[in-house]
Amino acid sequence: MSDVLLLHGLGNNESIWEPMAGHWDPRLRVHAPRLPWHSGGIAGWRHESDSAALLQEVLDAVPGGADVVVAHSFSSVLLLELLCRRAAAGQRLDVPAVVLVNPFYRADADAFHWDLLGTSMADFPRTMAESIRLRTLERPIGAELRADMARRMTEWVGPYGWLRFFETYLRTPLFRVDLVDTPVLVIGGELDLAAPVDEARALAAVLPAGSCLTVPDCGHFPMLERPAWLARTVRTVLDRLPERAGLPVA
Repeated sequence: MSDVLLLHGLGNNESIWEPMAGHWDPRLRVHAPRLPWHSGGIAGWRHESDSAALLQEVLDAVPGGADVVVAHSFSSVLLLELLCRRAAAGQRLDVPAVVLVNPFYRADADAFHWDLLGTSMADFPRTMAESIRLRTLERPIGAELRADMARRMTEWVGPYGWLRFFETYLRTPLFRVDLVDTPVLVIGGELDLAAPVDEARALAAVLPAGSCLTVPDCGHFPMLERPAWLARTVRTVLDRLPERAGLPVA
């Protein structure tokens, strides 16, 4: 058996992965914990200044360790930060492979312009509304109610939660991605308005063991829009790994 750890993004929770449930290889153990930045309220996390360290605790909680970690959106940036931090300290993260789904990344600090603050803040409720729309396709709700739900989710995250995200994004030019030798697959949606697909391509290009897959006709939530494809892709990443500790990956 192989272990897959799924890390949801800011303002969502572990249920974001549920559409993939029927598509996983039965030989996999899938772990999808609720993270401190979940949609149900972040009071205990919003003042946290080292979310990457919290992510290390999540990784450590997987019995025997994860064979592949799949991180989405905000969590993908935190996982990248953790990978870089550990590599810079000469302590390679004990994860055989990583999949970063719709990450936020800029290599140049000068690429962050003042106007981006307003654009990013305005875009957050729209992204939340899109996740609600995709999760209610079988029982659609009206646009007005959906917008109200998105506003509530945005209020739960609040200014502190959003700043935790943006501060992490602003640090990405400082990440020592050149030191990360872990195999990293970066996935970007061609229609993603929140995390532009060019940022996924740029990140994959500077990672020593990075590769990139872009998904046509897909936005910020491939686990909702392309669940079967994403499950197969994670399985492919596992199949490419050498045996771990003398045990087959499947």
